[in-house]
Amino acid sequence: MSLKKWHWLLDIGECRTSQLNSGQTPFTYQRSVRYPSLIDEKNDTAHFVLHTTTERIQITAKWQEVGGTAIEKLGYTVLDAGRTAYDRYWVVCGGDELVTRAIDFLNGQVAQAPKLFAMEVHTLEDLLSEITADELV
Repeated sequence: MSLKKWHWLLDIGECRTSQLNSGQTPFTYQRSVRYPSLIDEKNDTAHFVLHTTTERIQITAKWQEVGGTAIEKLGYTVLDAGRTAYDRYWVVCGGDELVTRAIDFLNGQVAQAPKLFAMEVHTLEDLLSEITADELV
């Protein structure tokens, strides 16, 4: 069953954290955080920035509804992840087409972007559970 993109983003936002408008309180997140783009005089937007007790994690969602040049468009994501100021750069992939190929492509770019990790949304919830358990012990 395919989720619509908006509901899917809300599902990501609901995964074990509370929304925060500003600041960096642990176990909170910020939504739609703007940062300088690879392209001069332009900004990009991180869908979410998660704050834990030890890290700041940029979370970007990639949704693919139709086939086409999806893999080629992910090249920008690799370059962006390679220069992120955050401790980790997670890409949550969803949609009807090419999800497995997109995840495999992104995770194959570790040499260029060591902070990058791509996954499906169910994996995100598992990772957040691990972070929560590890940091609350």
